[in-house]
Amino acid sequence: MSGIKLRPYQEEAVEAVKAALAKGVRRQLVGLPTGTGKTVVFSEIIRLADTAALVLAHRDELLSQAADKIRQVDPHAAVGLVKAERNDVLAPVVVASVQTLSRQSRLDQLPQQFGVVVVDEAHHSAADTYQRILKHVGSFNPDRRMLTLGVTATPSRQDSRDLADTWQEVVYHKGILEMIRAGYLTNLRGLRVKLRRADFGKLKVSHGDFQDGASAELLEHAGAPEHAADAYVKHAAGRTALVFTPTVALAAAMTEAFVARGVPCVTLHGGTPLEERRELLRAFRRGDVKVIANCAVLTEGFDEPRIDCIIVARPTRSKGLYVQMVGRGTRTYPGKDDCLVIDLVGATHRHDLLTMPNLFGLGESGSDELTDGEQTVTDVLDEIADEQVVTAERERVLAELVAQRVDLFNRRELHWIRLDDDNAWLLNSGSGYVALEPDDEKWTVKFYPTQRTGQERIIAEQLDLGYAQGHAEDFVREDGGIGLSSREASWRRRPATIKQKAVLQRRRIELWNGITSGEASDLISAAQVRQQIRRGKATTTRY
Repeated sequence: MSGIKLRPYQEEAVEAVKAALAKGVRRQLVGLPTGTGKTVVFSEIIRLADTAALVLAHRDELLSQAADKIRQVDPHAAVGLVKAERNDVLAPVVVASVQTLSRQSRLDQLPQQFGVVVVDEAHHSAADTYQRILKHVGSFNPDRRMLTLGVTATPSRQDSRDLADTWQEVVYHKGILEMIRAGYLTNLRGLRVKLRRADFGKLKVSHGDFQDGASAELLEHAGAPEHAADAYVKHAAGRTALVFTPTVALAAAMTEAFVARGVPCVTLHGGTPLEERRELLRAFRRGDVKVIANCAVLTEGFDEPRIDCIIVARPTRSKGLYVQMVGRGTRTYPGKDDCLVIDLVGATHRHDLLTMPNLFGLGESGSDELTDGEQTVTDVLDEIADEQVVTAERERVLAELVAQRVDLFNRRELHWIRLDDDNAWLLNSGSGYVALEPDDEKWTVKFYPTQRTGQERIIAEQLDLGYAQGHAEDFVREDGGIGLSSREASWRRRPATIKQKAVLQRRRIELWNGITSGEASDLISAAQVRQQIRRGKATTTRY
């Protein structure tokens, strides 16, 4: 049995892979947006296959994430790494750096008897390094009965080499909009910043996309750093933001402009030493740094769910790249309503430039509502549908969707309570409280009983936020706590009871006029759990 409970669409993806394999499709592609658990899907497939497996990735962060997720899905998995200083080629599950493994000296040491080969971020798979490895292990050999599985958020490639040369079939795909509507991703809100001195029509294309140097020169000449910083201060102050730029010099100029306005901001790029990069990212996660201006390093493999603002100062013709940038802000997080996308390259008549409106099939004619910072993507699309002015392209986008409102983390069926300032969160259960507590970059789900004689216990640990949240909510349902934790419960809107006020006064918690029963309950619940944590009264047994 898997160590992680798969979400319904992840189970669908696994079944789709199995069904396609039964039909003889040996080189398959699965497309899932950033933040929806592609790694969990291929980890489950490796677990079910119970055979030697090879996982290919092109960034150090992706190697670590893949190895970690495989162990979460299958705690008994023996995972080895192949990268610069490691060469665990004989491990049952090998997670390998493409750059390292593609060297002939490493390939010669690699066994050719893998039953499953996985290519993470498979939109890169047409590159020579990937092709060399796949040919070596037999992915293109019709006599080999192995599965080669590619996973990506963007099943397309911006250059001229066709992914169809590598992959036979896209066996499962979900789009970013569908995942937003289903509540697995945070909604998006767009804000377009007009750069009056920027003529994007003059940009030339090289290797399928706009030239980085020319793009940066155009943006800097138009005052993009100052406009970006001003837009952040006016519309996004306090948000955790990533800025994407085409060059290191423009990223540095962005940082200078933000710092000049009192916003803690740093620059990150490929030349940033590894230890310095890690320290900057730790400061970002702590909140000491509010904005990172980066060039070509945080587009893939960087998972920070607190990010709720993306600033696009990187002109591109690639839908894949644009989705990757925006996807850094779509992960759900407690208290996160939406992600604001500030687009400095969206004011253009150029049809091949990717922007928020045409990403979702709106085009420039219907883009005003999606670029003023007021409405979310789903709000705009719902209004268009209601007014029955949907164009053929919009109909294509909306065809597979239902008109169900997005269900974000802090607007879910259950009401989450902020426990304290260190990002811990709480649900009221039938016999106690279930807390989500941060543990470095993972989360622990812990149960605190209401009775003094009860025992605190760990329900789950070392999980990503989405899976920890799911464990907690499932526990509350099984414990009979829906009535207590329901966001829509009528008792929450009633005035606080005399008993609740007495408890709050006894605990010296400040009251205010008009406090509701729900607000009082939240204060009491948080105080009780904080007291239990301070007492440290229980041992940490496993549930």
